[in-house]
Amino acid sequence: MQSFTNKIQSSMGKFASNKLLSAISNGMIRLLPVTMVGSVFAILGNLGFPGYQEFVNKIGFGSIFAMGVQMTTNLISIYVLISLAYEYSKKLNGSKVNSILLSVMSFFLLTPISNFKVKGSAVVGLDLTYLGSKGMFVAMIVSLSVTRLYCLLENKHITIKMPDSVPPAVSNSFTGLVPAWIIAGIVLVINGILRATPFGDIHDLVYTIVQTPLEHLGGSIWALLFILFFSEFLWFFGIHGSMATSAIIYTLYQPLELQNLAAYTAGQALPNILTKTFIDVMKGPRHFALALLLLFICRSHHMKSVGKVAIIPAIFGISEPMKFGIPMVLNPILFIPMTLSPVISVGLAYAATSLKLIPRMTGITFPWNIPVVSGLIVGDWRTAVLQVIQLFIAMALYYPFIKFLDRQTLEQEAEQVEKE
Repeated sequence: MQSFTNKIQSSMGKFASNKLLSAISNGMIRLLPVTMVGSVFAILGNLGFPGYQEFVNKIGFGSIFAMGVQMTTNLISIYVLISLAYEYSKKLNGSKVNSILLSVMSFFLLTPISNFKVKGSAVVGLDLTYLGSKGMFVAMIVSLSVTRLYCLLENKHITIKMPDSVPPAVSNSFTGLVPAWIIAGIVLVINGILRATPFGDIHDLVYTIVQTPLEHLGGSIWALLFILFFSEFLWFFGIHGSMATSAIIYTLYQPLELQNLAAYTAGQALPNILTKTFIDVMKGPRHFALALLLLFICRSHHMKSVGKVAIIPAIFGISEPMKFGIPMVLNPILFIPMTLSPVISVGLAYAATSLKLIPRMTGITFPWNIPVVSGLIVGDWRTAVLQVIQLFIAMALYYPFIKFLDRQTLEQEAEQVEKE
């Protein structure tokens, strides 16, 4: 068992610390301020109070709220470019500024320019759909590939080295000059090749071959339930399962969330049940449920002490005090409830959404999974009620295992007192 545990920890530790996956995970987390701003503007622009829409449009705020969404989540690909290039260049010890600049340059070189008619006048510009969720996978591929190539060229000293007397700003500009020409040449060749194919450009190629199949995979409840089980399985061995699977979660479900937000702001039907926020909110208040059991049901001093420490963090979905305090890690007694509680919660939420008992997530982001509060914000009162039901289900699932563990701990504490 110890040998198996060590192998699991070693292999999954390498997976979790992979520079590419870590850059994706950290880069996507950095987008929270942008998505939060877009979510707030979406809420302000789409409140369902009688007469509200007419009022905000009359005073001119409707267009302002719409602009807040358009310049944040509707341009998410640009923010992805910047964030991922920054994180990956930091991992590779390359120039962050040059990596970002060349990633943005390459993305625009690969993005087709279209002709539009605006009030009878011809306009040449970029289709904003390529800069939103549809172009998100292209932005990820471009930023990671360009940053990797740039850092390789920089580390191989395929650059122009200026004398030490030259100011750093000028020196850094010349450092990126040769890699910029190489990268631009490669990108333009790729663009020319793609123009000769039926796809026409990289966006249609990636959307057809990569993004659409991934969105179908992301829309599968069975794939999601496996990811959630696997995340808790890793936690059992002391590996931060949420961080280890975050790159997969963001890649599969963030685009679906942005599609819902775009539909919500446009007043259209929401296309997806499974989104990033759905996962965060509908995994349920399982940590809070466990903390309540420790605090109010357990009799042993150790369990109650862990409950006192864990109760406040658990409200915000933080479980580390219990993971390592009980401990839950490498504790076979808690393996079943630990791995099944998020699976059951999400499965229940998916069924409730499919049956239209609760609404689909609008794509509005809420950073903390506070029971009831998060449900009200991202859904409505029915979502909040479901979270309460999830709380009691999680408590019922954990109860027999925690009682058994509490009895063991109580006996150990009694033996310790007798020895003293």
